[in-house]
Formats: sequence, structure tokens, C-alpha cells
Amino acid sequence: MNFKKIIWIFFLAFIVLDIFLIYSYTQQNDYVDATTNTVNGNEASSILKSIHNDQITTGKISQAKGAGYYIASADDDYLRDKADQLNFVSWAYNNHRLTVTFATMVKLGTNPQKTMKALLNKENQVINGKDYRYAASLSSKNTLVYTQLVHGKPVYSSAGQIRFTVKNGYVTGYTQGYLSKVQTLREKKETISQQRALVWLYQYNKLPSNSTIEWSDLGYTKLLAVNNSTIYIPTWNFYIKNNASGNYYYRRINAFTGTVMEED
Repeated sequence: MNFKKIIWIFFLAFIVLDIFLIYSYTQQNDYVDATTNTVNGNEASSILKSIHNDQITTGKISQAKGAGYYIASADDDYLRDKADQLNFVSWAYNNHRLTVTFATMVKLGTNPQKTMKALLNKENQVINGKDYRYAASLSSKNTLVYTQLVHGKPVYSSAGQIRFTVKNGYVTGYTQGYLSKVQTLREKKETISQQRALVWLYQYNKLPSNSTIEWSDLGYTKLLAVNNSTIYIPTWNFYIKNNASGNYYYRRINAFTGTVMEED
């Protein structure tokens, strides 16, 4: 057997192993979902009452369920390969992120959203800008954040976001991440509701008393990395303010199983 054949055998073996690991992980999540996510309606009502008694302000919480996928995105150099199409900018590339500085700053004017939409539609200024939408909850006076949409849901990770830098009413540049070659790994699956995610968050002691949920949303976040790809799943994302200390916390719940995930 020659050396090239040996290399190919090892290569195929690694691919098969990666597929097996991904399948095993998703099957394990299904088992967790079936065995642990069993809060009934009466229990949920009781827990919601406890949440309010603990002076936790939630705002309107939906009981509607959604749907999503396990998806994979290649950890490639897509943005670097596309960067040559940009004009009148300087750019740098590092760790799958593209950092761009405009030669002429863009004035936001009296209608910033209209200005930004026009900018995102220019392929010689922003790569695949039409794939992103404005995220008011993540933005601030000095940073405008746009999240990539995958299957209609935002990506709550810098790997799929554009962060525009604003100074004195002008956009000076941005840092961009992009999920490329997105593939669905399994069929569409039902997700838990926002209310159910909140209940599990409280039960896991991740909601401090006397706090306010500033915002929450369903979107894709990182699950794990394997074989030069990153796996993402739908998660309920919560941004919480502790009213006593003034500190802010980011929490996320697996929208398939209801389990708490590490803060990303």
C-alpha cells in the first residue's frame, strides 16, 4: 500500500469519526430534551409567580413555540477571499474577521437606517451586506450592530455579525464575521417557547432577584467546533440587569433541550 492511499484512509476515517460525534451529540440532546424538559402548565404558572415575587421584571413573554435546525458553517477564509472586491477602503484580516476602514467616512445624517441600508447594499463597500439586519438591542451610540440571518433567525455571535464604528455622526469602518457554506445537519425541529426558556433560566438559578430582562430573542449561537466547521443551534438569549448592583448578564438557553449553555 503506497503512502497516498494511507493518507486517504486516515482522512476518510477522521471524516467518519466527526460525523459520528456530531450525530451522537445531537442524539444525546434529544434524550435530554425528552427526559428533562417536562415542566407542565401548572408548574410553569407557579414558577412565573415566583419570578414576579422575586421582583424580576420580564415584560411580555410569549408562549409560542418555534422551529430551527442544527447548522454547520465552514471555518474558512471566505471574507479574505472576497475582500479584493472592496473599493475605497483599507482592510485587515485576522481569525476569520475582516476589519475595514473607509477612505471617506460615511455621514449618517437625519435618517441613519436609510443610510446604513444603502451602505449594506453596496457590494464594493460591504461583502454580502444584504444578509444582515439591524440589531437595536446590541447597538449603542458608538457601535451599530447588524446580525447575519440564517433560516430567518439572527446569529448572536461575532462570527456572524457586522459591527460598524460610529464617531461624531460618521461611520468610520467596521469589523465583519460571516457564516459561509451553511449546511443543515438534521431536519427542522421544534424549539421551546420564550416562556419555557425563562422558566428554565429561573430554575437553574440564573435569574438574580430584583433584576430586569432588558431583552431576549431566539437566534443561532455556537454549540461546538469540529473538523474545521462550527456547529450552531437555536438558543434563547437573555440580557439581564441586576437592579441592585447595576451589573449586566448575558444568559443563553438551548432552544431544543431547555438546558443552560455557557455564556458565549
